[in-house]
Amino acid sequence: MFKNLMARFGKGAAKVDLVLDKNQFQLGETVAGRLMIQGGEVEQEINKIDILLMVAIRHDDTEHLHTVATIPTYESFTIHPGERKEFPFQYLLPYDLLISGNHVTYFFSTNLDIAGGVDQKDRDYIEILCPNPLQQVLDALSRLGFREKHDSRKFNGRVQEFELFPTDFLQGRAEELEFIAAVQPDGVRLLLELDLYSFGHEKELKREVFISQQVLESEDELVSELKRILEEMAEYGVTGYYRDAHGHSYHHGHSSSGLSGAVGGFAAGVIGAMVVDEVVDELFEDDDEDELEDFFEDD
Repeated sequence: MFKNLMARFGKGAAKVDLVLDKNQFQLGETVAGRLMIQGGEVEQEINKIDILLMVAIRHDDTEHLHTVATIPTYESFTIHPGERKEFPFQYLLPYDLLISGNHVTYFFSTNLDIAGGVDQKDRDYIEILCPNPLQQVLDALSRLGFREKHDSRKFNGRVQEFELFPTDFLQGRAEELEFIAAVQPDGVRLLLELDLYSFGHEKELKREVFISQQVLESEDELVSELKRILEEMAEYGVTGYYRDAHGHSYHHGHSSSGLSGAVGGFAAGVIGAMVVDEVVDELFEDDDEDELEDFFEDD
């Protein structure tokens, strides 16, 4: 009787442990593992097991928790003293989640609902890696000397931004490179913002580019293409003109099909679209809602 009483308060009660095969995953990959239930010192009725995929988003020094998914679990059962039960676990990650970073973390929260007793909990962190096309872009920028900043991969209420600073190419000319990304079947689309030093103040240049799958498959070609694009942006910031492959100068005017008109086309495949749809109104104030549109405004 004493053991039953103590088990009601959690001492000597059944325990739960979600054991994952690994903790790093690509978007669209299946998370697999085992759900382990270890019986305590007395027989107990398990009402249910809840497994939630949670995302913690840090915004303005405040951490917000949101349930990404509730994974279906098992019917009620009895666990006997010292008994060990094991259930298979699988969950298919969506393709449109945010990438893990200093401002975005994920974990599975497992709750063992014990009839008449204190629930037992388990927490298992996972890391969601960049999709291969996006990682290839980051690797190419790294070869050019760009390094991700601490605030990179933060979620601004509408999109996830990648922020880098130059250590070699464009060092002394540019302060920062920012971009948002949309991964598409035939390549990756980037919305770039290059912040240049200009007569004691900062000048922002914005440009939308598409990197084809063919270019992504060649690391050297990708590095050359990104270097060319950024060099053109830097030159435009000084002269107001771009140069073509033959060295001829031309003015690159803004148009409705350029940055200011790119928001709609960028919706498909944008990193973090699922979180944008579900949590933006819950987590962020109204004055953040136009931040994506501001990103596209003409200089």
